[in-house]
Amino acid sequence: MKQWMGVALGALVLAGCASSGKGGTEAVVQVQEDKATQVKTVAFAPLPMDCGRVAHCPTLGVRWSSTAPNRATLLVGTWGGQAQIEAIEFNARPHAPLRVRSKAKDASGLPGVTAFDVPMDTLERVALGSAAWVRLTTTGAVIEENLYTGERSSRAADALKRLMYEAYKGTDKELSLGLIGVFTDKPYEPNYYK
Repeated sequence: MKQWMGVALGALVLAGCASSGKGGTEAVVQVQEDKATQVKTVAFAPLPMDCGRVAHCPTLGVRWSSTAPNRATLLVGTWGGQAQIEAIEFNARPHAPLRVRSKAKDASGLPGVTAFDVPMDTLERVALGSAAWVRLTTTGAVIEENLYTGERSSRAADALKRLMYEAYKGTDKELSLGLIGVFTDKPYEPNYYK
């Protein structure tokens, strides 16, 4: 009886450890489809990169619509919105640095967040590379943080990969980028904090 109780208690403790610290499993990527106009919109609000909740931690969000399938709006800011972002540079392995400076015609509508127009090709390279870090140029500083490495993935990186999957689902790009079947075998659960 004592051995059985010990095993049961051990299993309970391990189950608690395995489920703690994962963060929420809410679907941070929102998909909307208008059946009448056949317009699909995929977006996620700015999420922190792999740096915690510090004042200088960059945040990244994206909006994409099937009305302009080759472009997206990149929403970039810092945690707390204290820095005005002038440019962003992605360093995604194995690609050369990818610089984004073209501000979007429409403002982000979020305080402290700057909207940039970016080609989907750039986001593909960032989302599907082996690792990526980001350099933000602000009005008074340069901020560098990891988006994801081979070992850790930020909330923003996880949402960006999910956005790519949702945007290209059912298209030729889904197959050519190797996205087919990536998320279909399991429910949506972000992989950060593991």
